[in-house]
This record gives sequence, structure tokens and C-alpha cells, in this order.
Amino acid sequence: MIKLIVSDIDGTLVPDGTDRIDPEMFRLIKMLKAHGVRFAGASGRQYVSMRKLFHPVRDDIFYITDNGSILRDKDRVYSMNVIDRDVLFELISDVKKLDGCDIMLCGLDTAYCEEHSEMFLWMRDSYKYNIQVLGDFETHLKDDIVKLSIYKKDTVEAEVKEWFYPKWKDRFVIASAGTMWMDIVNPGADKGSALKKLMKELELSKEEVMAFGDNINDLGMLEAAGESYAIGSARQEVKDAAKHIAPPLNIYGETIALREFLEKQGWYDTTLR
Repeated sequence: MIKLIVSDIDGTLVPDGTDRIDPEMFRLIKMLKAHGVRFAGASGRQYVSMRKLFHPVRDDIFYITDNGSILRDKDRVYSMNVIDRDVLFELISDVKKLDGCDIMLCGLDTAYCEEHSEMFLWMRDSYKYNIQVLGDFETHLKDDIVKLSIYKKDTVEAEVKEWFYPKWKDRFVIASAGTMWMDIVNPGADKGSALKKLMKELELSKEEVMAFGDNINDLGMLEAAGESYAIGSARQEVKDAAKHIAPPLNIYGETIALREFLEKQGWYDTTLR
């Protein structure tokens, strides 16, 4: 029996960089909770952004944030994987050599960038991030950092593959989080590792977990779950790895799959608000 459902956010539940979540999801999460099934959001997003997105059920779910670097709920931080500060500044220096790329650094509750760029405005206004403009990182950064994100509109994956990825791939997890983002976290800080920590915390087996995803950074999470779904609009590598294919995002495919799950269990309640 499934006792935990974990879902990626951007590209799976909402179009990248938006808050356009199907309101039906909140009802489904409440139905799942009523029958002892917990829900976790797993995202490259920060906790503040995710709580805003899941506002009606924000206190009822678990949060795997910053691509698995942080596992928490409303009361407790279960794990936080901090990047070594000296190595962080080496990474920053190398990213600045890439053509036209912006950098975002993510701490426990706040993200940081160096200037009021297009990326800053998008993170603040669309993702609803708690984000600050610091100026020069080396001079002003005080916070512990769990994730470095590289941003370049549409071509970031091609930008990093020539020399940056080969240089750093054995020291960090570097994964695409959409066409505009490459996320860098410590080894063991991916979504799959965070999900396994949550499963251990809840004393759940693989067979008791269902996961949904669409991108490369979801593969570990799908592998850790007994029941895995690629959203219909997912990358082909994700579809190949998943046990099931849900309908695409543009028709709220995860909502459809979860409603079918609830109906199969006899749990779907049309009166719940």
C-alpha cells in the first residue's frame, strides 16, 4: 500500500517558473492525508517558494528543497547539505568564465545573487523567492550555501558541457533542472537521497512510495520509489526510467493520475473542500 507520494514541481505540477498549480491538487492532498498517505514536494525551489505554492496545505506536507540539499517540514529541518566554502568560491569563479550565465546561491531560507538581473526579477516575481542582491559574493556572502544554480535562457546545458561539467562532475552533482537551469549540489544531496532519508524517517519501504517527475534531476527520486511516474511531457530519459507515464502537464497529468489512484482505493471524495 502506498503511504507516501512525492512530486517534482516545475515541469511536473506547474509550468517552469510559475505558480499555476491545479487547485484540485490541494483537495487530493487532503484526501490522501485523511487516509494516512503523506505528500512531499521535491524541487530545486527553496522552502519559502514552495510554501507559497502549496499554501492551502502548506503545514501538512514535507519539503525536499534545493534539489535534495534540504529535507524539512514546517517544524523541523531533518537534513541540510552545505557546500564547503572554499570550494564554493572556486565554483563561482569558474561559472563567471561561462558566457552570459548568472549565478544564484541558495541558503536555508534565502537565495542570493550579485545584481538586479533578469534572473533576479524572475525568481522574485514568478517563483516568489526570498532572494537578496548582495553585490560581490566574495565580499558580502555570510550564509551557508547548499546549492549553486547556473542560469542562462534556453542554452545553459550546452554552455556547461564543454569544459565546466567535465571539470566538476566528479566532485558535485550537476543536473539539468529545465532548459534554463543547471543545479550544483554536494554528492548525496540529490532528490533521490533526500527521499531515502524521508523514507527512513517514516519507516517506509520502497514499495510504499510513489513518485512523479519530468527531468534529469528527478531520476534518483523515481528510482527510489516503488511506483514511479514520468509526466507525459517529460524528457525521454525520464520516461524510459519510470514504470508509468502520466498524461502531460498541460492537462494536469499528475492530478489525473492521483485522482485515478484515489478512485481505485475508494477514497475519492467529491464533497471535500
